Amino acid sequence: MKRILELLCNSKAIKNAGWIIGEQMFNMLANLVVGVLSARYLGPSNFGALNYTASFVTFFLSIATLGMEAVVIKKIIHHPDDEGIYLGSSLLFRLISSMFSTIAILIIVIILNPSEPIKWVLVILQSFQLLFKSVQILDAWFQRHLKSRYVSIGKMIACIVVSTYKVFLMVTQKNIVWFAVSNSLTDVIVAVMLYIFYKRENGQPLKVDSRKGFEILHESYHFILSGLMVAIYGQMDRIMIGSMLTDYDVGLYTTATAICGMWIFVPMAIINSFRPKIMELKKEGQEELYEKRLEQLYSGIIWLCIVVSAMVSFLAYFAVNLLFGKDYIGAVNALRIAIWYETFSMIGTARGIWILCENKNKYVKYLLGIGAAVNLVLNWMLIPVYGINGAAFATLVTEFVAAIVAPLFFRETRYHTLIVARAAVCHWYFSGRKEKTQS
Repeated sequence: MKRILELLCNSKAIKNAGWIIGEQMFNMLANLVVGVLSARYLGPSNFGALNYTASFVTFFLSIATLGMEAVVIKKIIHHPDDEGIYLGSSLLFRLISSMFSTIAILIIVIILNPSEPIKWVLVILQSFQLLFKSVQILDAWFQRHLKSRYVSIGKMIACIVVSTYKVFLMVTQKNIVWFAVSNSLTDVIVAVMLYIFYKRENGQPLKVDSRKGFEILHESYHFILSGLMVAIYGQMDRIMIGSMLTDYDVGLYTTATAICGMWIFVPMAIINSFRPKIMELKKEGQEELYEKRLEQLYSGIIWLCIVVSAMVSFLAYFAVNLLFGKDYIGAVNALRIAIWYETFSMIGTARGIWILCENKNKYVKYLLGIGAAVNLVLNWMLIPVYGINGAAFATLVTEFVAAIVAPLFFRETRYHTLIVARAAVCHWYFSGRKEKTQS
């Protein structure tokens, strides 16, 4: 991994990744402690109800944010003089989309849960976060200029405030409604901090140009659809578990997936920090180096995920019992299955770089659409028979299909699967050694 990092980026990018990883480690530890205490305090049923309603908000997140972040990064790389216009226009478009999404979420939850008004309240309180996530498009500017330390500081401040708030709720024995507020509170604080730091770093004034907004939307609509597809197999399992089984089962399943995601900030930080560098290599026409760096990125992510997945699978019972207690032991087998899908999920995330660089945005919705269809069918078949274990297996198969199998269906995307295959066997490393030996 050290060799990959040395080859992949310059020191500034590594420092940028260090800030992201440091912030994520801080947040992970804080959220781990407070999250576990909250889960124990609420119990599987209330914890499940909270996450069931949260799933609807997350499901609409790709629609509310319009899948613009990666496209905005690309735009401000190519048009640095128009940064403020692209950021301001995308922010306004996201605000409008968030308002409509909030209304749609409430209507759906009322229809699905007509006799449970508590869930209406929970989803309303959690839906407010969509409005403030619109402001977080400013994160694209910090990523582009490798200044993620400011974003990290803002997120750490939000984490401290919200963690303190949750501890207060438990000490004062507040009910589940108060916990629903915390999700939106996090995004309120992050949005405010991002705007403050953006102004402090002399970012261009935010302006709105509808033509620029529609220009971004035209390129990002592929990512909206793909995000919707990801939401289907990322959140539909919880929604279907809540509909077919109980809130208790949602609580167990959420516990398993929460443990899976506790460490995922590491590959995400690497991908986010190295994205601009790889895009610049493509822009400069350094095709051979661009492909090599992309392959190296995949290698690091694949093997990192495999090692961590093996460890978590082996320690699953111990981890669930230690963190969440005996009430959540039913999540152990689901965890052992679900942890392996993170490898393919991260491949799919990193693929976004290749998709943008190669201008193959239109294929994303097809690739993920195939995965979403597989997920819906498998969940429908497996959840009634195997419960949350069936949902975990359905997600694993879905991620594999979307990341590896689906690109093979289209001539223009087959090469990506070859890149992943080469990365898995560290082709770039052995070919480099072979060249040195021959020379």
